[in-house]
Amino acid sequence: MQETRPARRYKGPPPISARLAAATREVLKKQGFADLHIIRHWPDIVGSSLAAVSAPEKLTFPRGRAPQEDRKRARPEGATLLVRIDGPAALEFQHLEPQIIERINTYYGYGAVQRLKLVQGPLPRPKPPRNKTFRALSQEEEQVLNEELKAVQNHALKDALKKLGSRVMGTVRRRP
Repeated sequence: MQETRPARRYKGPPPISARLAAATREVLKKQGFADLHIIRHWPDIVGSSLAAVSAPEKLTFPRGRAPQEDRKRARPEGATLLVRIDGPAALEFQHLEPQIIERINTYYGYGAVQRLKLVQGPLPRPKPPRNKTFRALSQEEEQVLNEELKAVQNHALKDALKKLGSRVMGTVRRRP
């Protein structure tokens, strides 16, 4: 007779996504979003070119209707999605409104959104990538680095450590 072992439990910390979802749930609920799904997948829904100039802000349901989280059996249909659009792309977005609504509803599999409300205004700008600058090492710094790496026998490891050391020592700090 074969014995079955109980399932092994994971004893590590919970994933960050679970904590983030719990932390943002109330804020998103006030904006009409049951979860981050439409915000996270906006580029997949409308395409990368339109997603670059727009962002979903609020999902409003008609009176007497509540998000799916509150109504267990019936799906909420006919919501209005408030979309912030940057600059002159609002005209293009308005022209493509029927196709965008169709894409959203196709993505979710039911008539989740009935109409779009477009608000023209600036989008929050993404943070520019941080390009670190490195200065060349002085003779003394180069000599100290070579002295530290003298004992390393493996050439590939020595080269990697030398590159790392020169980057660490040559980092230019920005003033706050």
